[in-house]
Amino acid sequence: MAHHEETIWRPADLFSDKPNSYDDYALIVLNQPLELRASLYAKIWGNAVQKIAADGGANRVHELNKSGQGLELGVDLVIGDLDSITEEVRKYWENLNVEILHDSDQYSTDFTKAVNHIWTPNTQKSRNIIAIGGLGGRVDQGISVLHHLYMFQKDYDAGKMFLLSSEGITFVLKSGEHRIKARENFGDIGLGKHVGILPLKEPSVITTTGLEWDVTNWKTEFGGQMSTSNHVQEEWVTISTTKDVLFTIDFNTQPSK
Repeated sequence: MAHHEETIWRPADLFSDKPNSYDDYALIVLNQPLELRASLYAKIWGNAVQKIAADGGANRVHELNKSGQGLELGVDLVIGDLDSITEEVRKYWENLNVEILHDSDQYSTDFTKAVNHIWTPNTQKSRNIIAIGGLGGRVDQGISVLHHLYMFQKDYDAGKMFLLSSEGITFVLKSGEHRIKARENFGDIGLGKHVGILPLKEPSVITTTGLEWDVTNWKTEFGGQMSTSNHVQEEWVTISTTKDVLFTIDFNTQPSK
């Protein structure tokens, strides 16, 4: 059944000094290079109320802390099957009294284990999640990350999930109406102009406003038509979709004053 209530998105709010729309989010660090500027990571860490490294993600945070950029980013928990975390890094976090939780379940990924630790059946309050991880490297790993976004975002009751890569931010638009603030900057980071609407799971029919190439009742599917490399034209973009689709927008790391 389609959602009739319009869902509002302000993705750049995640980078503000005092987030208003997403002021209670958890952070999951995946095992991917952390390639954004140090000041942005410091801001994201400062805004997060819970910070979890998914197995090898603990290595990535350690690398960033030892990179000479003056960062001391912490985590509250390292979770996973622990086949990727190095012995040096494990000792590093243990010396900081960080809990390291071994979950040997081979039918769930480390990403899943981290999400399940945040979105538990007993969770009383919704909590948004930022997952930090790139889409580079092996194709199957990149597709797996996007698959997980679909898998976790069954609805928005538990919270919204955002994938933060070194190139941009991606999230799932459930079937229904969406309004996205696509032009917004905070300090030296903001949203760029390149947008994609990807029907990764199944074909959808979409209607958009606020883009350079808007569409009306337009069927989109893999192997058919897709809205990729579209351009933001207005402050707010609206998207109506009959099925769940991925929305992605790139970063502008040198926004105009």
